[in-house]
This record gives sequence, C-alpha cells and structure tokens, in this order.
Amino acid sequence: MSKFEQMWNNFPKKEVIKVACTNKQKDSNKPFSDYCAIMLSECFIRSGISISAFKAKRCWSHKGEKHILLAEELANALNTSRPASFQPMKKISPSEFQSEISGKTGVIFFKDYWSRGKESFESRSGDHIDLWNKDKITSSGMVMRSIYEFFGVVSDLNKSKEVWFWEVK
Repeated sequence: MSKFEQMWNNFPKKEVIKVACTNKQKDSNKPFSDYCAIMLSECFIRSGISISAFKAKRCWSHKGEKHILLAEELANALNTSRPASFQPMKKISPSEFQSEISGKTGVIFFKDYWSRGKESFESRSGDHIDLWNKDKITSSGMVMRSIYEFFGVVSDLNKSKEVWFWEVK
C-alpha cells in the first residue's frame, strides 16, 4: 500500500474527532470552529507521520499526541519540516488547481478562500487543508462541490488567494 493510500484510509470521521478534540475551557466545552487541520493531524498520526516537531498551536482536551489547530500553521509546518514521503510544496494557480493536479495525490492547502465572521471577501482569511485524491478532497468530489459553490452553499476553492500542494504517492 502506498503512503497516500495509507493516509486516505486513515483519515478520521469528523463526528469521532469532534467528541475527542474540543475547545475545553474552565466554564465550557465546545467544539472548535474548524476541524480540517485537526483531522489531517489525526490522519498523519494514524499513518505514522510524526507532527511532534511541527511548530503550531495544538489542542489540549485529550491524552496522546496533540492535534494542530490551524490550517495555515499546519501548511507552514509542512513547508519547513516536510515528511520524507512528501514532495516539495508547489504553489498552484487557484483558478487552475483542478487541472494542474488532476490524477495526483497528496496534501492541498487553500489559503484565504472563505470569509470569517464579518470579514469582507477582499480581507478573507479562512483556510482549508485536506487530502487530495486525483480529483477530490476528503469531503467531496469537485463536480458536486462546484454545484454547491455555484449556489453559494460553500465558498469557491478556485477563489483562494493561494493554493499549495505537496504530492504524496
């Protein structure tokens, strides 16, 4: 089994991770606002990819290795401490990313593609990091996602400010 197949098979279910990894505070215990970096961290851990040297904010609500909380921090850590099975990061044109990496497998990062809270589209800062499997991310294929994007159900990945890709075979 290839390293990527191992990662794809080890990608966790969000419902399970949301129970284990929470924003535990003195007076409350709520889910985090976003789980993409947490889920990819868990995928790495299950796949034998160490994240212990990655410099990033981490969760604190459970025992064991702590997940990275922020997509951009996980992406930056992959750039500075790239795992052995990862190819060097390539910046890809956001409007062309699907055709440029069609048929490839790896990790993909979408920088600043959605607006948080009251941010304007121009000052958007919401990121996403995920596995890329030939023509889809873990949550959906691109055809279905493009329909959701068209109707405004989800933000358009093609409008990211940057797209980074690490090929993993």
